[in-house]
Amino acid sequence: MPTKNATVLDDRALNRAALARQALLEPTGRSALETVSHLGGLQAQEPQEPFVGLWTRIRAFEAATLSELLTERRVVRVHLMRRTVHLVTAEDALAWRSRFDAMLRQKVMGVYRDDLRGVDLDELAEAGLAVMSDGQPRTMTELVEALSHRWPEPGRRPLGEMLVSALLPVVQAPPRGLWRTRGGVRNVLLSSWLGQEVDPLPADGSDPAGQALVRRYLAAYGPATSTDLRSWCGLAGLPRRWPPCGTSWCPSATSAAGNCWTCPTRRDRTPTPRPPCASCPPSTTPSSATTTGTGSSTTSTGGCRWPVNAWCSWTAASPRPGAPRRAPWWSPRSARCPGTTGRRWRSGDGCWPCS
Repeated sequence: MPTKNATVLDDRALNRAALARQALLEPTGRSALETVSHLGGLQAQEPQEPFVGLWTRIRAFEAATLSELLTERRVVRVHLMRRTVHLVTAEDALAWRSRFDAMLRQKVMGVYRDDLRGVDLDELAEAGLAVMSDGQPRTMTELVEALSHRWPEPGRRPLGEMLVSALLPVVQAPPRGLWRTRGGVRNVLLSSWLGQEVDPLPADGSDPAGQALVRRYLAAYGPATSTDLRSWCGLAGLPRRWPPCGTSWCPSATSAAGNCWTCPTRRDRTPTPRPPCASCPPSTTPSSATTTGTGSSTTSTGGCRWPVNAWCSWTAASPRPGAPRRAPWWSPRSARCPGTTGRRWRSGDGCWPCS
């Protein structure tokens, strides 16, 4: 139950708290590796997007720094949250990958259930591991070609998607994901790439990875609800870890958000008059409990919650991490309010009325 002295936050205060913890109100002094770890990973479907996300958040970010982290194998590109490619630290990839196995399989089966009907997924996984065990990076096509003679009925795409994004814990090897470097997707086993086996699920049924995910999520994105957490990572079963150990109750003043939780060591700032513009990649979705329980500002059913000058998706031109922050590499004509209005931003708009 809520404590008598629990802080009550309205929509704006919740938004500012989430922006501040994601370093979108003011740049952070953390390193690139520390920021990736703090955020629990960055969306990386498009190879260059993590560079923009870190450039927005870090005071003195250099693109070469992130490229070095990739080549030094300290961060990796893996299918994880919601079966999308994320850039995460090597430690998190090893600790979390097994916890996502069931969700990843379910996501692929939701698309290719008819194609994969009758396929023994455990047998397919074993065969895929045998092919990839030599540690050589392979494309999805090369992997499927080595196995298609044993499973001729399913199409190559369903087999490849199930193997690469669900059954096999693989990373996308560089040059994929390096700054301004073209490179197709070539997959290699996570254990081969990092020289360490993925942490298995505990035999006693405990869920240390789930508990860690809850704490890490709240530290970076809270105050938030359990629904917000699931929207972020796509995992089921985490409400059993809710409320997380070591957190404090923080009821929201808005009925749309419901009751939220936050980490007691984090201070939630009061609303600022006008947060600065944060140049985020198009697929970046800051998480906030003010989005009618969806955890995604782009799917809010309660109207726009994010002011356009606090979170924008500039898509017109290539970003230039390392350039002066006022350099106009973006075109505001491509920006839309991330709520339900969808109206294009116009010069002179400033804050949206809902901010």
